[in-house]
Amino acid sequence: MKIIREIEGKAPEIWRIINKFGWSPQHNYCLFKNYGRKGELPVFFVGEHGGLFAYQKKDVWRILTDSIAPAAQDLKFFLSVIDWIFQNKPTQKIILEDISEDFRREILAAAKTKNWRATKPSYSLFWPRIDLKNWDQNLAGGQWKRLRNIYNKFFKENKVEFSSPAEVGKKELLKIAVKWKKQRHDNDRVHFEQYLRFIENNFEGCDLIRIMIISGRPSAINGGWRIPNSQNYYSYLGLYDYDFKGIGEVSYIDEFNQAKKMGFEKIDLGGSYGGLLDFKMKFHPTEIYRTDTFSILKR
Repeated sequence: MKIIREIEGKAPEIWRIINKFGWSPQHNYCLFKNYGRKGELPVFFVGEHGGLFAYQKKDVWRILTDSIAPAAQDLKFFLSVIDWIFQNKPTQKIILEDISEDFRREILAAAKTKNWRATKPSYSLFWPRIDLKNWDQNLAGGQWKRLRNIYNKFFKENKVEFSSPAEVGKKELLKIAVKWKKQRHDNDRVHFEQYLRFIENNFEGCDLIRIMIISGRPSAINGGWRIPNSQNYYSYLGLYDYDFKGIGEVSYIDEFNQAKKMGFEKIDLGGSYGGLLDFKMKFHPTEIYRTDTFSILKR
């Protein structure tokens, strides 16, 4: 096993592994680079058949999502990383973030023969997917009446344009993010620092970015990237100025339309719960899956 701590110098190598073995929405080098919390250092583990995203803050470790590996190698590689951390570092706990349901069951089974145990999930997220093959940008039909009315009313009442990040500039884009933070509830702010980093890094790693301008004022950012080894798209960024009623729905609809034009087959709307999940359910997802965040503790 190889361990990479200076990830920026090894970005091409990490991208090669992701492009070969990746499959999850979160298998994106730029997400990995930008996702760390205060004081955390990114650590990338490399195995014969894939890799794994991790962060270290002194004696606290956090692993982000399932291994970047084929299904047959996923658990074996993951367990080798866990064994290495416990054996080589003064660590009593490893946080596992956004682990798929099936993979969590495999980890629980493996724990029976290990010197560590898994805790119950501290929280779970639900990830809706939209099938773009059936997506109608005209929002025709009864089930779309409410969204169709919101969309038409929004464009009737506002002068709307779309622009590129370069044309708008980082200063204005950062203003959108800061205002979004002020308008959201505390439990919605988990990704704020990561969003700022994406803006500062010119949205590196994204395949689609849409900036909405309303009456000359930059007011929304939507964007994401192709999920590795698929024709599916991950909608990661969604920052809005909620002074404009309906801006969230309209921005999503625009992003769906653009993703379909680009040839994507499905859109993953990202993990959420509570009010944000209720909002995403307005778009009638065709499927939903779950991820769990929990810890493993040394016995």
